[in-house]
Amino acid sequence: MLDRPPHQAAGLMDLAVPLTPKLLAMVSHGDEEAELPLLLRVCAALVGFGYAVTVLDGSVLETPENPGLEQILNFHCSTARPTDAPSWSILPAGLGLQSLGAAGHHGGCGIANCGSFFPPESVVIVYATAQSLTPLLRGSQVRPLLAMSSAKTSLLTTYLALKRLLLKAKVEPTIVNMVDARQASAGPVPESLGDCARYFLNYEVRPLHIQAAPGETRPSASIERLALGLLESAMPLEAGWAYAPHLTRQSFSKPRPAGRH
Repeated sequence: MLDRPPHQAAGLMDLAVPLTPKLLAMVSHGDEEAELPLLLRVCAALVGFGYAVTVLDGSVLETPENPGLEQILNFHCSTARPTDAPSWSILPAGLGLQSLGAAGHHGGCGIANCGSFFPPESVVIVYATAQSLTPLLRGSQVRPLLAMSSAKTSLLTTYLALKRLLLKAKVEPTIVNMVDARQASAGPVPESLGDCARYFLNYEVRPLHIQAAPGETRPSASIERLALGLLESAMPLEAGWAYAPHLTRQSFSKPRPAGRH
């Protein structure tokens, strides 16, 4: 065993916290016109900050031909990337997220124990429905992204997702209103959502208004600030996942995909 180095900072080494992956989340509620552009821009901002990013896509199911989170949890494949791989990647995760939710519900290892599957100092983003996110994030400090737009159905689906997150998961989302850059104002949708949340949920909605210029790929300053704010409430992922043979995909009904890509 190496001797303790004889300098003044030696005592601080005992207080050092291992650099673990950090977990963020984004709600999939059917408004892909708002969700996917925002997700891609947040990923680009995080990569620009120097993070490797893994998106766990709960809207896509794993298969033997297209393995993902479920196979990783069962130690049937690895998350190791080749040296020429892009700085961010997307993994199908519909079944794996359901396994993690069930494991946590039964008192076993949950998503917070999956740190060994991802690179240290990286960012993991779970993209899934509010129903799927509830058992994964319940009572945590994570503030999942909840994107909305002026689409007719966006108000209803955003409100239903907000209700589940507040009442079932006990977490507050970060609500982002994606405003078309060609519009003069944010429009009436955020105000309508605020009225519903105030009346039925006793909750004050304070959405962030972010302009989405058509064809824009580089993250704006507002997106970069948003990404930094999400990191402040991220969940550290510790090592410690233990395979539970009774929690296999045969134990559950297949989740319904939330949308197409």
